[in-house]
Amino acid sequence: MKYNYKKFIFSGFIFALLSACELYNPTEPIPAYIHIDKINVIKNPAGFTTLDGTEGSLSSKITDAWVYIDEQFIGCFELPVTFPVLYEGTHQLKIRAGIKVNGIAATRAPYPFYEVYTQTIDFHKTTKITVSPTVMYRTNAHFDLLENFESVGAPLIDTTSRSDTTLRITTTPPSQNVFEGFHSAIAYLDANRTFFECATVNKYVLPVSGADVFLEFNYKCNYPFTVSVIAYGTGSPFLQQAVLGLNASENWNKAYIYLTPTVSAAYTATNYKIAWGAINNTNTDSIAILLDNIKLVH
Repeated sequence: MKYNYKKFIFSGFIFALLSACELYNPTEPIPAYIHIDKINVIKNPAGFTTLDGTEGSLSSKITDAWVYIDEQFIGCFELPVTFPVLYEGTHQLKIRAGIKVNGIAATRAPYPFYEVYTQTIDFHKTTKITVSPTVMYRTNAHFDLLENFESVGAPLIDTTSRSDTTLRITTTPPSQNVFEGFHSAIAYLDANRTFFECATVNKYVLPVSGADVFLEFNYKCNYPFTVSVIAYGTGSPFLQQAVLGLNASENWNKAYIYLTPTVSAAYTATNYKIAWGAINNTNTDSIAILLDNIKLVH
């Protein structure tokens, strides 16, 4: 009897190859899924040592979820998101609320003043679990400044002597000029009023040891403006340093501005003010800059 050795050898090669595939490529594990739509900020019931006993407005612009399971970092996910995880059974989920520091997509980071959200979850293969995280300000967060322009007294932000336009408090109508509550602050520029600058009325002692210092505020504008820090020594102000320029935003926006490098660079200063300013060097009419819910936190 004659055998077709070539056919036999080829068949054996195919069998060995398929066996190897089974050996080195086992069935892929089946994941569970987590869905996060958004992260909300809620009031911390513990209370704070602040100007008015609260953490101020709960407005936020949380863009990311930094996810950990059993203390292992899973990833940073832009919201909303659904992502797979290779876990079964009961595990501890932790989520840190992430922001774009200075509004820059390349500088995403967990916001250091929000508490970590924790939840115990029972994972099952193929099951999608929707998580609705809430975070609150940390109890050790220190708010030097809280200004929402709702008080009957003089605001803690005012125009400087250099400004040729004023910072006014809006009233309810038109409603698009009020972010929340009944008032916001607004400044107008035109061809005749070309320079705007406002600053905190008070000076603040800030940590210069590299500790986190952030400025939060809501804003709306049809023209760019700049945020700066004024550092004071024993006499006159000796340094005003621009920190960040913000572009026009036709809708209300939220800024988290990282002040630590600027404050630390002026380490010989005794205290600091925060300033906002714009120069109309294009003869543009009808410029409006609106501010609300200003917080200085460290």
